[in-house]
Amino acid sequence: MTYQQLSVDSIPEYLSDIPEIGKIFSDFKHLKVSEIGDGNLNFVYLVTNRDRTRESAVLKQSVPYLRIIGKSWPLPKERMSIEIKALQKAAAWCPSHVPDIYHYSHDMCLVVMQDLSAHGVLRGRMIEGKVFPKLADHVSTYLAETLFHTSDLYLDHRQKKELVAEFINIDLCKITEDFVFTHPYERNQTNVYNPELNEVDLNFIHLDCDLKIAVADMKRKFMTEAQALIHGDLHTGSIMANTDETYIIDPEFAFFGPMGFDIGAILGNVLMSYFSHEYRQLKLGREPYRYRKWLLDTVEDIWNDFAEKFNRLWMEHEVSRKNLYWDYDSGEEHFKCQREIYLQNLFQDSLGFAACKMMRRILGLAKVADIADIEDNKERAKIERITLQMGKKLVTERTQFHTIQEIIELAKDLSPLK
Repeated sequence: MTYQQLSVDSIPEYLSDIPEIGKIFSDFKHLKVSEIGDGNLNFVYLVTNRDRTRESAVLKQSVPYLRIIGKSWPLPKERMSIEIKALQKAAAWCPSHVPDIYHYSHDMCLVVMQDLSAHGVLRGRMIEGKVFPKLADHVSTYLAETLFHTSDLYLDHRQKKELVAEFINIDLCKITEDFVFTHPYERNQTNVYNPELNEVDLNFIHLDCDLKIAVADMKRKFMTEAQALIHGDLHTGSIMANTDETYIIDPEFAFFGPMGFDIGAILGNVLMSYFSHEYRQLKLGREPYRYRKWLLDTVEDIWNDFAEKFNRLWMEHEVSRKNLYWDYDSGEEHFKCQREIYLQNLFQDSLGFAACKMMRRILGLAKVADIADIEDNKERAKIERITLQMGKKLVTERTQFHTIQEIIELAKDLSPLK
């Protein structure tokens, strides 16, 4: 089928011609289609049967440009193929946290998948002050399973190199290279600032030699270290959750890159939520301590649980394949040392990437509603300055941190838990 951009009006007819969709909808005459979300890249639609509301699905289609900017920034619409394959790979190792795929078309650059309306976009629910008691467990499981099983620690050399080639994602990696690692740290016309941020605030980032070198090093890691198949955009807007279930969505930026980029992205987003909620909880008429404490506990638990699960997967795999490399009297102890060093390096990489993701949300083009939707610009600027301070400290001093508890204490020093 030749590519055509679908609309609210044309989607029912398109779906009616797909046999597997007939298993989802009992008829196509009473379908209701509405556009949902405000994605930067794609169009997303919710399709429901007016007469049988339990019959529903989500259709997502890519267009040949960057939606947040417009047709002046062309992108290959075929990027949807990367997202489909990434969802399939993640589902192979972590099916409980990836939506079911009902249909996909590489020609039409679209996917039809499970409706997650019973879940909320995590960012929005966190802005409302909702608690998700299973979030850290679920996110850490997703990270451990997907990152370990697509790395050299698990795959053989041929599988890994073939997958690296299959997931080359030039154009979306370029977006990350520009908008996460470059533009926010220079006076670029794409940057958007809170008017309450002044020259001192901007120069705090733009003119700092140690920071510029550190960010450049994180960019190098992003561009050259093909450790595992990463989601590539794992923020709280890419997670759907309720109190019992958590789903990771939107892996269109997926490619083989540094594991710490995914880990750092989610840690950085939860930290930004923590900084925002001293103000937000008061606006909600609540005492801030309890919710902000849960956010810091979540940061700590995501890393600690991930490290424990990743370490266990690695140990079990080495035992199952009877690796001769460590088969000597002190081998078990030496293997433990290797795992500890590996995870320590990964932790410090994660801090650097968290920093870059945090700072770009303050100085770059794309914002996070946690902070950007605060209407009082002066209050917003206070939170933005704290975020920049945290980011700068994390990226320039990342090798001096050894435990996640040190990061929690740093966050509390910059924005006291009270």
